[in-house]
Amino acid sequence: MSAELRSEFGLSMAHRSSNPNTTSGSSPGVPLFLRPRALRPPAAAAYIGGTAGLIEQLWRDGELPYRLVGGVRVVLVEDLDAYLDGLEKKTGKLHEPRQATLARKAAA
Repeated sequence: MSAELRSEFGLSMAHRSSNPNTTSGSSPGVPLFLRPRALRPPAAAAYIGGTAGLIEQLWRDGELPYRLVGGVRVVLVEDLDAYLDGLEKKTGKLHEPRQATLARKAAA
């Protein structure tokens, strides 16, 4: 998980004691990994490489299920994985160049 996502989720990678000389409590430097089960639209969008608007549209279209947590819509990480796994794999160009693009390249 990237530092940006950890920050957005409010997660810490390791417990650090305020006094490095103390030995009681949890071991200093032991990583603590928390994987969130559900994400709000901005984090869900970052997870799949889309936009928050895409997540909202998928919810409106019924293509992606959501849950209500404290009155806020969230999507389960496993549902995002299933959505991505269900998309058709594609290769090559997305579309043929538009006339404006061809004209600009011809003028250059």
